[in-house]
Order: sequence, then structure tokens, then C-alpha cells
Amino acid sequence: MNFEKLTVKDSWQLTQLLHDAYQADEDLGIHFKAADIGESIVKKHLVSTPTFGYKGNEDRLISTVSVRLPWSINPGPYSLPHIGWVATDSKHKHQGLARKIILDVINKFIKEELMAPGVTLGTAVEHPWLKDFYISLGFTPFEEIRKYQDHKTVYLIKLFDEDDLRKISDEKLRTILQKAKVFKEDNDEF
Repeated sequence: MNFEKLTVKDSWQLTQLLHDAYQADEDLGIHFKAADIGESIVKKHLVSTPTFGYKGNEDRLISTVSVRLPWSINPGPYSLPHIGWVATDSKHKHQGLARKIILDVINKFIKEELMAPGVTLGTAVEHPWLKDFYISLGFTPFEEIRKYQDHKTVYLIKLFDEDDLRKISDEKLRTILQKAKVFKEDNDEF
């Protein structure tokens, strides 16, 4: 199994993987845009958004994660890298690949290359296990909002450098994190 950054040449495989993986959420009545996304949008995404994958036999894509960057054409909701499009081929589920690829992307890209003070992601509050899965990876829930009719979104953060995160210019995010008591020293003023 190879870990690599995906390119436009991977757009068809990525589109198929997203449709396959997100079908389980559709079956729960939770719709994420990736469930029926078109290949043309996936191509644009691959050009502007760092997207990583594990490839198995015959260069087949089996798991993926994207990182939306604050300065990109499709930034995450906060001034931090934002993980999205977490997907594993249905034939490879329950093998720990989602956990492994998320941690590889965090360690090899977000921490090592970007040197970001933290990373965020979001998922449906109504999903029966995803929030707990992300918490098991060290993420902390900090905000819930209703963006879509069929589900509420919970945002989670994983801190790498609390001091640097306190210095970011996104005052709204800093305030939300302080109110959610994400920082170790919750009562400190900024």
C-alpha cells in the first residue's frame, strides 16, 4: 500500500471512491456532498486542494483524505487546515485505513510541511460513530451549527501548538475555542 498525493489523473478513481464510501452515510439519511459529486468538480478540487490517498494493487485508490487550506479557493470554515473527504473503499472497511491515513496526513503534511498549530474537521452530529472516532484520534468538539436540513454539523479541532494557535488572527475561532474550553488554560485572556 502506497501513500501519495493525488493528482488530476486520479480524478475518476477518487470520484468512484467517494460515491462508494459515502453511500453508507446516505443509507443513514445523512447526505454529504461527496456522495454524488461529479468528476469535473473532483478535478478542480485536486488542482486546488491537497488530497492524499493509499493505493493498493494495480495502483487502485482505496482510501483518501483532503486538506482544505485557509488560502485556497475552497477554504475550510476556520483559519486552519481543514480535513475533508475522508473515505475508504467499502471492500477495505474495518481495517483501520481511515485512522491511518488521517494520522499520516496530519503528521506528514499538516504538522511537518505546513507547520500548522492545529487542524479542524466537521461531521454530522447525527452520525452514530464518526464524532467518537475523531475524538479517539485526539480531536475535540468545539462548535455545532446547522448548515444542512438533514443534519447538524459538529466541528472538531486537534491542537498541535496551543501558543501559536492563540496567536492566529481569526478572533472568532479563538473566542469559540476559549468558550468551548479547548485550551488547557481556559481562563486565560488572549
